[in-house]
Amino acid sequence: MAIETDVPFHESFDNREGALKDNWGVDYSVPGQVTLTGNAGLMEPAEAITSGHGYGTYTVTAKLDGNWPGSAIILWPGDNNWPGQEINLAEIAPDGSGRQYGTLHWNNNGEDAIAVRYHEGVEGGVFHDYQLVWEPGQITWKVDGQVTAIATDHVPVDYDNGGMNNVIGLLNNSPATTLTVTEVDYVPLGWTDPSVVAPPAVPEPLPAPAPEPVPTPVVEVPVTEAPAPVAEAPVDWYALAAIATANYEATGYWFY
Repeated sequence: MAIETDVPFHESFDNREGALKDNWGVDYSVPGQVTLTGNAGLMEPAEAITSGHGYGTYTVTAKLDGNWPGSAIILWPGDNNWPGQEINLAEIAPDGSGRQYGTLHWNNNGEDAIAVRYHEGVEGGVFHDYQLVWEPGQITWKVDGQVTAIATDHVPVDYDNGGMNNVIGLLNNSPATTLTVTEVDYVPLGWTDPSVVAPPAVPEPLPAPAPEPVPTPVVEVPVTEAPAPVAEAPVDWYALAAIATANYEATGYWFY
């Protein structure tokens, strides 16, 4: 598969139709949404095989009111030629049941060929997130995050891989139905939001080296000679004897 050159797309209708420039009969009276009743529609300009978007995930937050055909969330051929590779996220069945379904169209020798995939259990008249994942060899339909259908036959090839892109369109063509849309998003296949990519790990700083021991300076103390011993005076034993004798004669005890 070639490298995808598509970029993300988001429209919340804060500025009327926003990027869906081809429009008619649309009600913009409520900020942040568009309402299509009767004969109304809006679509990205379809001018060439490069128009619109290719492989990726398409999400449309919308409410389909009515039990008969009229409302449709579509991916229209980028070159605006039909029959062609039209892929629809949601339509209403023609039997009055209000059942919703997705479709895949292709050109079969000049005739429109179609495969229908029902979104079983999806209730009309309330908002849902309708989603379509277009990738090589497969289309997956989801409603509110739950897979409702998968197609692997007649899957078109996008422009980056030698085929054609599709533009996003919203359509209503019946007075008995109404389509209300608040958000349209497209994320290219394999695209990663750079704002949520973890920054490269910063290596932890190496521990500071242990300080080298500071040598204790050796202080040379001059050696001094020990002082000469003081000579003691000689003992006068005769004097001590005379004292002791005198003490004995006086007290009857020998001491000095």
